[in-house]
Amino acid sequence: MDSNSKGNQGEEFVNTIAKNIFLEYWCYPSPKNEKGDKKEICDLLITFRDTLIIVSVKNYDFKNNYDRYFNNTVEKALKQIQGAEKKLFGDKDVYIKHPKKDIELFPKEKFSKVFRIVINLGMGLKFYHPSSYTKSGNHVTIMDGTAWFAITNEMNTISDLTNYLTEREKLFKNKSVIMLFCSAEEYDVDTHQKFSKRIDENFKKKEKQIYISGSELDLLVSYINNSNSYPKDLTDDSFQGLYFDIDQSWEKFISDPVYLEKKENDKQSYFIDNFIKNEIGYRKELKVLAEKLMSLTRFERRIVSKYFFSFYDKYKNVHKEFYARAFTYIENFGFVFVKYPKSLKGSSLEKILSLTIQSFAVHTKYLRKDFIIIAYHDEFKGLRYSNLELIQEFNKEDEKGIMKDARSLGWFSDSFSYQSISEQEY
Repeated sequence: MDSNSKGNQGEEFVNTIAKNIFLEYWCYPSPKNEKGDKKEICDLLITFRDTLIIVSVKNYDFKNNYDRYFNNTVEKALKQIQGAEKKLFGDKDVYIKHPKKDIELFPKEKFSKVFRIVINLGMGLKFYHPSSYTKSGNHVTIMDGTAWFAITNEMNTISDLTNYLTEREKLFKNKSVIMLFCSAEEYDVDTHQKFSKRIDENFKKKEKQIYISGSELDLLVSYINNSNSYPKDLTDDSFQGLYFDIDQSWEKFISDPVYLEKKENDKQSYFIDNFIKNEIGYRKELKVLAEKLMSLTRFERRIVSKYFFSFYDKYKNVHKEFYARAFTYIENFGFVFVKYPKSLKGSSLEKILSLTIQSFAVHTKYLRKDFIIIAYHDEFKGLRYSNLELIQEFNKEDEKGIMKDARSLGWFSDSFSYQSISEQEY
């Protein structure tokens, strides 16, 4: 970590973005081994289900010295990443502390996906290597602060970001990459000489070469426009060298009416983000539910949110004693929405909510077995929410009993149909 105030400012910048985008619960700023040497492990850890993100922040005062940047600043960051990973996954147990939680054992056995990120906040760079490796051979993503801010705001869920990082890593794997992201006006004689020198040094390596004219955001556009992957001519390993000119792609992309429409449609999806933040927070008993909701991509959150508000608007003016329920599903989960009478309380309410989930499971022939329910009365009061996983399907006798109870309440008449929402509708 940079020990001066610039280093602290850099860490605060990155941590604030991480908390805003991925929510505070899963972000550990400057974690230390609390029951060991108490030395800082890295600048930021993000832990989410089976995914770990290790972040090193450098606030390097560039001063147009590329040799120092590549051979000192980047190498120092790579060593920090390697040291952090070695400590976290070493033989000894490591205990870390979240600012709002008790000291806890770092659960090294649960992480199957590890992303390593170096973020440089120093200004003035005109080209850099966006990808590198630790001495152990583990891939490291390198970005500047502007790129990190923009990427995390665009890929602003854990799933969206890690999917992007995975494809980006595949694209650059076992290749030497240089990204030239300055404008034509900024590409002066001095920059040309230093860039040419770096290319000459690169050619000495036996790795395949990629040269990109454009920024991280231009690269992101290629990913988005190719259905969240990269074009085949980019990922093809048969070439020895590739020049990829994508300059100004981002500016064109964000001015397209289609992009602006998407951003407008995404607004409703933040219902899920706010629901997690305001209703679940740090309640340990609801951590699994929170993680399942957090695992949704922005597009999936939009689907669920739009269907919820469609349900809410449909029944907001019905009789107060009316019981309404609806079911939809996405990739991994079935969602059940319920508006119940205010007079329905206690164990009676819990029983009928449980019957609602069970009857949807049977009626849809176990289309999904992992259910998330959100129930309320009147103006979104008396909120109830939970997660139910069916370990196995009900036996035939139980199914008959469930459907008999459901039909006695007037559910699942011949005209009844549940709604599913396809991508084409959005």
